[in-house]
Amino acid sequence: MLKSSINAEVRSNIGSGSSNRIRNSGHIPGVVYGHNTTPQNIEVDRKDFNNILRNYGTSVLVDLKVGNRTIISMIKEIQRDPVKNNILHIDFQAVSYNKPIHTTVPVTLVGRERVENNQATIQYQLRELNVECLPQNIPENIQINVKDLAFGHPLKIGDVEFSEEVIVLHDPEEIVASLTHAQQVADREVSEEIENPEDESLIL
Repeated sequence: MLKSSINAEVRSNIGSGSSNRIRNSGHIPGVVYGHNTTPQNIEVDRKDFNNILRNYGTSVLVDLKVGNRTIISMIKEIQRDPVKNNILHIDFQAVSYNKPIHTTVPVTLVGRERVENNQATIQYQLRELNVECLPQNIPENIQINVKDLAFGHPLKIGDVEFSEEVIVLHDPEEIVASLTHAQQVADREVSEEIENPEDESLIL
């Protein structure tokens, strides 16, 4: 499991005006709650947090250093500005090494080069999996081998053998990936572009 750390300051003032001042000062307002933790309003340095996202993504344990206390936490939610995509608020969830949690883990398909060619391409159906495990056992990603994929025989959750440390919270019949004729994919993409043109000037 990936792990990082960040310093946090307790903030006593709340509300949109206070949050805007925090953002203008180069920090991000947030909250931490969860295991053995009274909910606390906090703020973290924007650059430090962006470094965590850049280096580790969101599937990372974070040692949140608040005053003299270090809280083992996870990034539960990130709120962003819908236009500028700037981070507006962060939720940290305090966790325990002894208590399982629910989280999502990205899927990495391996062995694609064994089946993909000019006539065949693999279609992702699940790019991440909902799992339950102890925080320290959260994998950086879950690798699934697709070297035996064939047309008409999609790979399902029930076909995959996962680590005993991780419980996958999906129906066994849910499809992970399937093999599709490359021309069908190209035709579908062209059709979608026609139905949803990015250039509004094309819409009469």
